[in-house]
Amino acid sequence: MSDDVANTAQVLSTTIFDSASEAIEAIAAADVLGLGVKVSNRLVPDEESDDTLVEEWVVELFTSVPTADEE
Repeated sequence: MSDDVANTAQVLSTTIFDSASEAIEAIAAADVLGLGVKVSNRLVPDEESDDTLVEEWVVELFTSVPTADEE
C-alpha cells in the first residue's frame, strides 16, 4: 500500500492475532463490512522462552478499501 492510500483512509483499529486463521476471520469480516485492511506478520520473543520467537499477525482496519496506483 502506498503512503498516499494510507493517508486518505483513517485507521479504525489495529488488532494483533496469534494465528493466521484468526487474522483471516477478521479480514473476512472487514470484507463483509466494506472496510480496508492492511495485514502484516512479525516475529516476537516468546513470553515463556527467551530463545524462541513466535509469529503474530497484525490486522489494521481502515474506513475505506484502498485502491491500487496505476504506476
